[in-house]
Amino acid sequence: MPIFPDHYAINFYIRNDVKRFSRRILSQVPSFGDTLVFNKQRYRIHSVEWCLDYNATNREYQALINIEMIKAMGE
Repeated sequence: MPIFPDHYAINFYIRNDVKRFSRRILSQVPSFGDTLVFNKQRYRIHSVEWCLDYNATNREYQALINIEMIKAMGE
């Protein structure tokens, strides 16, 4: 059983860049098409990948999620 069952460990990536951009622990998971803001720069969610393996989060959080973003143009 997870220590924080109402939270998700989320890794954020910029599309076509292999290194992790950011990691956040959130109680809700953003959806495809949502707009996120990091340091005054807007990004749109391009894909959401749920990693549901038992050991994916070291039993701390409900699931590990990888989100790929693209820079939002003209906003």
